Amino acid sequence: MKINYEWPGIDEIRSSVNDKDRIKRILPGLFHFSLPLLVWMTSLAGIIFTPWWAKIILGFVNGHALGVMLIIGHDALHGTLFPKRWMNRLAGWISMAPTFHPVTSWVHAHNGLHHGFTNIKGKDIASPPLNFEEYRKLSLFGKCSYRVTRSWYGCSWLYLREWFSWKFFPIASRAPRNSKAFFRDRLQLSILFVAWISLLIWSATARGENPFFMVACGFIFPQFVASYFIGFITLQQHTHPKVAWYSELDSPSPAFFQAQMHSTPHLVFPYIIRVFMRNVMEHTAHHAEPAGIPLYCLPEAQKSLERFFGDEILYEYWTPFTFLRTTRICRLYDYSTHQWIGYDGKPLTESLYERYLMETKVEQLQSVAD
Repeated sequence: MKINYEWPGIDEIRSSVNDKDRIKRILPGLFHFSLPLLVWMTSLAGIIFTPWWAKIILGFVNGHALGVMLIIGHDALHGTLFPKRWMNRLAGWISMAPTFHPVTSWVHAHNGLHHGFTNIKGKDIASPPLNFEEYRKLSLFGKCSYRVTRSWYGCSWLYLREWFSWKFFPIASRAPRNSKAFFRDRLQLSILFVAWISLLIWSATARGENPFFMVACGFIFPQFVASYFIGFITLQQHTHPKVAWYSELDSPSPAFFQAQMHSTPHLVFPYIIRVFMRNVMEHTAHHAEPAGIPLYCLPEAQKSLERFFGDEILYEYWTPFTFLRTTRICRLYDYSTHQWIGYDGKPLTESLYERYLMETKVEQLQSVAD
């Protein structure tokens, strides 16, 4: 470990990315914005007018379109999808609305807290792992709920909990400061919810079909698919056996390079999956400059970062096995030793001190080694 090592600063990190990868263009923005929107609207219409078996298939397609729209809205609300601010704002609102994400709370929780305090427990909203004492104090239901969120099958519940507690029904301390805008956003989304459900029920009644099945295929199932899709992505963007989380025990706080580069692994998915994910897992580049690099430029920006910083960025090919390994290991976290631990409190990884701990804690590192 380099005691006097200085982490690369923000300017050095961002200078490694080519300026052409920061250019925001209207045509690529329109393509990425309009395609999932069109698929969502078309598949919703198909659910209304097709036989029961086709409704189930189209429900899955509709749910994936909702998840992609959320990715597009995420990019727009960072101000990177289009070159014009008003275009980004409008695209963000339209893309976020079908999954009921108020723009005000999204910008506050995601842009402000997640990107401002990445992998810092108590500040970052992105499902920070509990420590053993916190887990032990949970009720039986709480423990079961937490275990589900750290499993391969619980990605939907993982994201729905975040959506409920941070996006739509946050407590006062988590709510955005502009309460009037937040109220207006939620009111508009509530109207959309009522209109959506009413349309499905009316359509089923008019066609002599079961309204409950129509609502299940046209709303409930797609929302589940979308939340699983986003939860699947969210879980792996900052959770890995070699990725550290931080807390108030780390003083001073981790440097920008540690929090944004070390804590954001590059998981390389098969090409077809990367297409459906809209480059969202080229995530290190996004965290290097969240308001500067459009999603359609992320692959090249990611390559530039990796050429410049090499092994400092965690690079791994994704497989179902690596995903299951992550859910098996990344359960609880010991913030005092920086180790992933099991539900029994036993370490599941070696200490992450060597790579992640601030140099001001070298003496503590030596005591742990002893």
